[in-house]
Amino acid sequence: MSNTKINVRSPRIISKSGSTNDGVAVALHIWSESGSEPVIPTRVLSKTIPTSLVTTVNFDVSPFLSDAISNNTNTVVTTESATNEDSYVYCKAKVYVNLTLTDTYEFVAYDGYGYFEDGLNPEQNSDVLLDEGTYYTQENVNKSSVYFHDDSASALTFLWECLDGTTSNETINNTIANGHVPSVHPNHLGLGGSKLTVSGGTGGTKVFTFKEVCEPKYTPITCDFINKYGAWQTLVFFKASRTSLSVSNSMFNSSPSDINYSTSKSVKTSFNINGQESIKVNTGWVLESYSEVIKQLLLSDTVRLDNRPVNIKTKAIELHESINERNINYSLEFDYANDVINNIQ
Repeated sequence: MSNTKINVRSPRIISKSGSTNDGVAVALHIWSESGSEPVIPTRVLSKTIPTSLVTTVNFDVSPFLSDAISNNTNTVVTTESATNEDSYVYCKAKVYVNLTLTDTYEFVAYDGYGYFEDGLNPEQNSDVLLDEGTYYTQENVNKSSVYFHDDSASALTFLWECLDGTTSNETINNTIANGHVPSVHPNHLGLGGSKLTVSGGTGGTKVFTFKEVCEPKYTPITCDFINKYGAWQTLVFFKASRTSLSVSNSMFNSSPSDINYSTSKSVKTSFNINGQESIKVNTGWVLESYSEVIKQLLLSDTVRLDNRPVNIKTKAIELHESINERNINYSLEFDYANDVINNIQ
């Protein structure tokens, strides 16, 4: 099946024209990789052509596909592996006019988005769900993967070249339609990293460089987030990090049990005491191209720091250009996505 790759954090509009009082319906058949197309529609959307002056009705199918995607776990791999199937769904949208089937659309939907300048219904025009460029990884630690989708499951070629040139290149052809591969080949760990070239499929050849960084002083923090393509992406904060704690509570005046009150008993009492941990991190010196990485991170709705869920506290940041900044470092702040004291009921 040939599917159109779509991002469902942006609207995906299906339009249909007809005559006055025509009944138009869109039947959404939604399923996961391990399932199969359901015979009965998962959801049916319907409208009536209102007048002879307004003869087209529009349906936004994105919210219903987004609800079927959870994408909660990033799994790092050492070889080609299947993507967690909760990170995308398949959909066949069947359009009916007066109960007669007129159009059929086939999608594979990711929890990504298009920019305003991409216009209506932006589609993913590449099989690789990562922007080309140079990325920094921890020395001798493989914590990131490159995600891809290819309907034919045999068209992509992955070539890893060792950055220090001391180890032979590694090549595989993909055998999985929705999958991911390690950013640095395991045989290149500790040798500077890998240059990864992905060829074949749609979107042309893509080149990525994953450079290992030795950080002797600070403990690097791994940030995993869902990028604009709806795939997991990894960013490492190498430099100083600072954790802070803020505490909140409610204060009430309590009445003494006797008019001859005890001076050793609190009159003002704290209730509902809890804490919120935050952390401030730094990338270290990075390339100008990291402005797009930071942009996608700030726009992400799913972020993990060392596998802990966080919310982005930084709401505004300057996207640096090398013409203005000789050395570029990004400093961001996050709130851990839970209270310090367990209050889950």
